[in-house]
Amino acid sequence: MRDELANTLLALPRQPNGRLPSVRSLMKTYNVSSGTVQATLAALAKTGLIRRIQGKGCFWISSDSGDRSLFPKNLRPVVRETISEKLERLFNEDWEHGILKSDAPLPLMKELAKRYDVSQPILRKFLMNKVDRGSLTRNGRHFFFVRKKVSRLQPSLSEIIFVTRCNTWGGFTAESEREMEFLKMVYKKAGSENFRLILLGINETSGQLIDRSGKPRKLSDFPNAVGAILSTLLVMDPHKLMLMFAGVNYPISIWWEHPIPSLPLRFLNKPNWTFFNATFGPFPGMEMGKYLQAKGFSQVIYISPYHNSSWSLDRLNGLKESGLLVTAYTDKEFASPWDYKQIARSKVPKHSVEAYARELLKQKILSLVSEDKDYEHLPLVCVNDEVAGVIIEMAEEGRIVVSNQIFGFDNSAESYLLRLPSYEFNTSALVDQMFYNIENPDAFAGTRKIHQILGNIVEK
Repeated sequence: MRDELANTLLALPRQPNGRLPSVRSLMKTYNVSSGTVQATLAALAKTGLIRRIQGKGCFWISSDSGDRSLFPKNLRPVVRETISEKLERLFNEDWEHGILKSDAPLPLMKELAKRYDVSQPILRKFLMNKVDRGSLTRNGRHFFFVRKKVSRLQPSLSEIIFVTRCNTWGGFTAESEREMEFLKMVYKKAGSENFRLILLGINETSGQLIDRSGKPRKLSDFPNAVGAILSTLLVMDPHKLMLMFAGVNYPISIWWEHPIPSLPLRFLNKPNWTFFNATFGPFPGMEMGKYLQAKGFSQVIYISPYHNSSWSLDRLNGLKESGLLVTAYTDKEFASPWDYKQIARSKVPKHSVEAYARELLKQKILSLVSEDKDYEHLPLVCVNDEVAGVIIEMAEEGRIVVSNQIFGFDNSAESYLLRLPSYEFNTSALVDQMFYNIENPDAFAGTRKIHQILGNIVEK
């Protein structure tokens, strides 16, 4: 039983430092005893594949998938986490979750010591080390992130170039709530920090930067720019956009809405470029999986009519990595809701696009569930809130039968109307850290160049 459970765990997708499911969830998922789980984890730790951290759980050391047997030929020593490594990891996780904010003091030392389960003297030494390195500053009892303000004496010297996608004449229409929320927060943050935004669009047909009046522009038109924020959401070829900024020296904060492996090393190696990812990777699915297991679920249905996308695959893999048993109803024809709308735009007048695209989506969902009735009694995890809302609407129309247990991703406005538990992508932390990078580019010096912004499940 131990060997079978170990090889099952080794067959799951994994990443270095990724957390294994808890002992309790492994017992429930695989119907084994606590002793079997503990023996399995001890065997994996002995081979050097995982490390066990008291009070925190077990973590993968390797992502190697070449040899998934219990006792690989090349054994590695167990890596033990020191107190300083633990503090650094927990501090970075709080930063990535947006719990620690660049424009507010850190929680009091007493609160942080309790949160990180360390003594105040050890925590003080850790924080003072960050002060010595220049990433934090101290004022009395409070610690703050260092903020090297750009001169505000002349607003024209505080311009930030902000680029999103656009159409051939420079127009822009948000395709999702998250995109609109991102724009709103960028505008709000720029105003509160007294930056002047230069709004430009990237038109991929012409390969030009266009201002909101439809006029083609060049970066040389903005000699007072002190930084740039680039959104790659629905930019089909982000490399062309990045090449336009390849020669600038000011800080670049880029919202990377594409698979991480597609990011070219050329830009990762540039010292003034920092990338921020809030969507891709298995973490959203893993968080959803942990939430569902805490609710007592061990098996779910995953529904995605957008499985020709890495983000849909990431969420499925995250659910599996959490320890849930997952049955996948997926279709690889399309990659996003945008694809359905593009078909609708070619078929019907503008005022009918939304309704036509929604019906196309309903037909796709019907094709996914038509041959299996498990979806009628198992919890449904939908690839996003839109799909969850469509499924609820189809149930009300009598076209399908579902349970009341439906979950989604995006934490959209509709999720509140439907009282739908949903994973919220932390747009506020994303924008905060992108601006912080422009004002304090040295803050990320020597650290990883791709920053994962983490979210959480919002229960209605």
